[in-house]
Amino acid sequence: MDVAQVEYLCNSYGLGDPLKELQAVSGGLLHRMWRLDTTQGTFAVKQLNPVIMQKPHMLTSYRLSEHIAAEMASHGIPAVAALTRNGDPVQVIGTQTLMVYRWLDGKTLLPEHVEPAQGRVMGTLLGQMHVLNLHVAELPQPEWKHFRDDDWDLLTVHAYDAGISWATPVRSVMHKLIEWSKLYEQAGEKLSDTYVVSHRDLDQKNVIWQDAQTLWLVDWEAAGLVNPTMELVSMALDWSGLATGVVREDIFTPIMESYVNVGGKVRDAGIDALYGVMGIWLSWLLFNMRRSLGESALDEEERQAGIREVPLVIARLRTLAYYAEGWAKWVDRWRSQE
Repeated sequence: MDVAQVEYLCNSYGLGDPLKELQAVSGGLLHRMWRLDTTQGTFAVKQLNPVIMQKPHMLTSYRLSEHIAAEMASHGIPAVAALTRNGDPVQVIGTQTLMVYRWLDGKTLLPEHVEPAQGRVMGTLLGQMHVLNLHVAELPQPEWKHFRDDDWDLLTVHAYDAGISWATPVRSVMHKLIEWSKLYEQAGEKLSDTYVVSHRDLDQKNVIWQDAQTLWLVDWEAAGLVNPTMELVSMALDWSGLATGVVREDIFTPIMESYVNVGGKVRDAGIDALYGVMGIWLSWLLFNMRRSLGESALDEEERQAGIREVPLVIARLRTLAYYAEGWAKWVDRWRSQE
């Protein structure tokens, strides 16, 4: 963003005069975040990835997700919604698509630093969101992605030709990718019977803690309809240590317990929910494989981010597949008999 765009943004929102240049904020996987200090306070500016914004209906999608965040906040959920200008949370300035938020002081947790008490807080919040059962008429039904065998094949071939480091390791698990894709699609037939409106990306990077009990839920861009059991299991695994390779039952259990205690219902089989979660990671893998090859990558830095992400996702998929049956039993302990 240049100086003129920053000044226009400040004037449009009535943010005061900028005091210094924008400061880049680390942590975003798709978009860029900036800290803006002005005479009226401090703000976070999200600069949406222009390649992603070229896709059809993306502006509508972001407006809907911010509407969900605002609705959640109006019901007492600590959701952080974008500031609006003329009722619109998304602003297009020149070639940039921007969103502005109040700056929040606090910290995000690393997976290895999560404790059971924090898991309990997260389970409570997710249960409260699901029990609200918000109705947003414009929301599209979730798409249960179909993974074509040829996609995995062609992408690894292109990566090998381009000399990308993950080409051979991913090629070696090709049969597993196909197997996991089928399991996900079969689970989707069962999980598509029940949906709620929710965040859909409640891992550690999207929760800012001001203290042990005060937190804010940010980055609602993925918000929409989701199977509640699948989201619960996905969040429980994230907060229990999936990224570390060791999922802690002493965190997983309080998440499930607190979710049920506030009225959340576990209606689906644990194994179906786990295969549904595998589909989330398969989608993220496919995106990063393509990003490694230059698709949806704004620059070389983003392309390299995709290359780094691919082996991490493969590791998580392997872990999910290996422990799926055991973790399904953890989920089924809480399954509703209604």
